[in-house]
Amino acid sequence: MRRAPRQHKLLAEPYTQWDPGVASPGSACGPATIAALMEYWRTRKGRAFIPGASHFASKAAHINHVYSHHGGTPWGMSVRSFTKGVKAYIRSSAPLEAKERGLFSVSVFNDIDRYKAEIDAERPVALKFDKWLTFRWRGKYTYDYHWVLGIGYQEPEGGGGPVLIVHDNGMRHKHGGFTPGQARLIPYNVNKDVITMVALDIKEASIGHQL
Repeated sequence: MRRAPRQHKLLAEPYTQWDPGVASPGSACGPATIAALMEYWRTRKGRAFIPGASHFASKAAHINHVYSHHGGTPWGMSVRSFTKGVKAYIRSSAPLEAKERGLFSVSVFNDIDRYKAEIDAERPVALKFDKWLTFRWRGKYTYDYHWVLGIGYQEPEGGGGPVLIVHDNGMRHKHGGFTPGQARLIPYNVNKDVITMVALDIKEASIGHQL
């Protein structure tokens, strides 16, 4: 009997950059990913001081806040801007004593084993696909340029390489309308040359402090 693939998938709330309330939907994949990442750490990891969806009128308002205050631009969000945006978002509400002890760490890499270790530790990983700045202009990838939230992985039986489970931030349809953000399976080996991974770890020293 063929065994099911080994997998680990986190329970994260999907966000949708194409929600009608998002001010700049075409370039909001980075802000949507930051918003989803912050919401996970607040609700699933107990970092109650972090402003999440409940602090805003809607998920779209949450995305707009990140876009306006933490690095959103009409031409997208670089990895550097993304990491700066994450740090600024956390620092804007972190208790002073937690800041002084070293509240969090952000790391950038592209390593499937490290990615799986982060997921196994119940920490989602932001993923940027970018064939332009990696000079892979003629390659065929799942996304040419896009930020998504990595929420899991599969290891299929029989080869084929690892599969990333991501929240895709939704999809706009050519003739109008959109599909809300949802989980999607993406083969890692096919896309690895254009992926950058950003991992976040927020220490438990902050638990119990709220602003």
